[in-house]
Amino acid sequence: MRRTLALLAILLPPALASVQAVAADEPRLAFNPANISRVKTLMANDTEAVRRWAVQKAIADEALSTTPRGDRKIDAALEALALAFRVTDDRRYADKARALLLDRADRKDWLTDMPLARRDPPWKSDLGMGYAATSSGIAYDAIRATLSPADRKRISQGIIRGAIEPIINDWIDGRARIHALDTMGHNWWAHIVFGAGVAALALRDDDPRALEWARRIDQASVEWYGFAGSRIESKPQTYGSDGAYSETVGYAELGLHSLLIFRRSWVETFGTQPSPIPHLNKVADYFLAAAYPRSDGWVSVNFGDSRPPSCGCHTLADLWALGDRKPDYLTYINGFAHVPEKDAWGDATNLPYLPDAAARQSAQTAVARPLTTLFTSQGLLTMRKDWNADSTFFALKSGFTWNHNHADASSFVLYHKGRSLIADSGHSSYSTPEYDGYYRQSVAHNVVTIDGKAEPPSDLYDGSHFTGAIDHLIDTPDMRFAWADVTGPTSRYFQRNFRNIFWIGDTILILDDLRSWDIGQYEWLLHYQGEARKVGKIVQLRDGDAGVDVMPLFPSELPDGGLPTDYPYAMKLVEHDGLKDGEPKVRQAYLAFQPAGKSDREKFLVALQPQEEGKAASAIERIEGLNWIGARIIGADRITEVYFNLLADGRLRHRNANTTIAGYETDAYIFALSWPRGQARPKQPDQMTVINGSYVRRDGSLLLDSLAKMSLHVDQGRRRTVTLGVQPDGAVRLACNADLSVGGKAIACREGIGIFTKQGNRIKE
Repeated sequence: MRRTLALLAILLPPALASVQAVAADEPRLAFNPANISRVKTLMANDTEAVRRWAVQKAIADEALSTTPRGDRKIDAALEALALAFRVTDDRRYADKARALLLDRADRKDWLTDMPLARRDPPWKSDLGMGYAATSSGIAYDAIRATLSPADRKRISQGIIRGAIEPIINDWIDGRARIHALDTMGHNWWAHIVFGAGVAALALRDDDPRALEWARRIDQASVEWYGFAGSRIESKPQTYGSDGAYSETVGYAELGLHSLLIFRRSWVETFGTQPSPIPHLNKVADYFLAAAYPRSDGWVSVNFGDSRPPSCGCHTLADLWALGDRKPDYLTYINGFAHVPEKDAWGDATNLPYLPDAAARQSAQTAVARPLTTLFTSQGLLTMRKDWNADSTFFALKSGFTWNHNHADASSFVLYHKGRSLIADSGHSSYSTPEYDGYYRQSVAHNVVTIDGKAEPPSDLYDGSHFTGAIDHLIDTPDMRFAWADVTGPTSRYFQRNFRNIFWIGDTILILDDLRSWDIGQYEWLLHYQGEARKVGKIVQLRDGDAGVDVMPLFPSELPDGGLPTDYPYAMKLVEHDGLKDGEPKVRQAYLAFQPAGKSDREKFLVALQPQEEGKAASAIERIEGLNWIGARIIGADRITEVYFNLLADGRLRHRNANTTIAGYETDAYIFALSWPRGQARPKQPDQMTVINGSYVRRDGSLLLDSLAKMSLHVDQGRRRTVTLGVQPDGAVRLACNADLSVGGKAIACREGIGIFTKQGNRIKE
């Protein structure tokens, strides 16, 4: 042991190596002297701090009179008692915390999920142990100076025996370890291990092994966050470099909060930073992008097992405490304050970091973040009209299926006026048969099925070895486009499963490009909240004053009247029985657009139009020609036509998809034109979008020329910009009437042609 500690002293940073020079009895974790001094300063002139202190003192006072029952209530009581003692110096609080710690330390086993102990090999640690280790460590650190040597030994050895050693042996130490980074998803590892890390820091002066444990956990934290997944075992990466997490918002919070409490405790203890974790601050981008502001409280997208009230509130509060202090973090945290358990500043350990009045005032400003965010690492897309409360918000998921992720590749949700109009079906208690039998299955989501199937149910346990992706994005003020490929997770039934999204003005177009292995009955599923009714060719979804019109255009429209028997070749509107979110015994209907007849190749083109009171929606027209289908959007100021090239859907392999669309020759997969309303379609519109195309020309005039197929949006109106999507390197020639800007690079227009070359991330003229 002496040799191990000597080596450790060499490896540790100076502040850690010299920890013995610090007074042994002085608290160093959440309730250290500097933090308590700040709490007292805040309470002297900040009514919010006084209010929050009163809540914690009430919890501590209740624990004095009535011993808390249940481990989570004991955890909360321990932290409140520790805070109350450090603020008031009233020994009653320390004595009660001592009694609770002694009682816990004397337990034979801290395991709370006893069935785990019956596994082979037996598990000796669980999620509850992570909570208990953290709260016990923080409370012990705060009252240690009041304890006798015998009590210190009894409590510290109890924490080691009951929590630290079982966790280290299960999850860290290769001499006994039975788990890897991805055993139970990715959140279990973090929550349990970092709880042991906090406890180890609390015992730094009680056991010579404590510093070694803390250092090993710090090193492991970098590995956990950066875990790249395992293709052999079909396990996903933990976090992408963009900050997105593999298993929904709610479970991201569980793991990250545990990590950051440990990192906070490290800084509080040693005054130095723990090991750097690349891209860690990006998690805030993920939480914010996945959030929807409502006037009556924010919600998060609830894909998978996450709930709408789920948030990264404690994570962002931890980042704030660690010095990453962006005002929109506070705006976000405040947005979820209507949910008591999400009120991050309501934790006793966060009171020392409560933002002061000036910082809280800065959170009153509107969020200034991108309106469109794509997290390619996990296949999550979010789009919004703006960041105002109750605006329009669209999200689509196309990533990994396993564990807390459902079989929902390509599913989407739509919020408008504060309501979830096109909704995720949610989930039920994990113990109900309906959880696996319905809520996690493809039919419970807004996807396309064939004969009622999309992803195989086995993916929920085995994992989808071939994951979905969203890796094409064009984001401009007038038009947004994204392409989702979910062929991988649905490849048991589909050869091709692409979902294309266009957001143009007040209209969202969804174009599904599908090919199945066998002939079958396709259905385009639509789960909703509120009421649904068919009005002519439109399905109206309404919930209070919020509404969205859903209009299928292809493969055919809904009949505008009469009986279904009168229109055997029209699209059918079918109603299915589903289950209500969180109430598996309550039936709830969902809808499906069903084409007439069966096939092995299909195209769905569906328009969504959120309704605004007193404002007429754009007119939508179904348009088609030889080898193409499309939609015309007639807005107040502009007309936009979006065309889909049927020859570019994979049916031609050794020939190019050459076709003529509305007079334009092109090989593009998708082609769109837009021009001011009141004009006839011009030969060279001021806006053009090309998705996976190498040329566009009309009447012998070149509009686009590139040997490699490119995806881009050209605006030759007042912006004079070219916005690039994901595409290969190569040279591009564009018709122009003035100089253009491509990715911030000025491109000269010479004799009506602008030429630029893309090389990696560089644009060259």
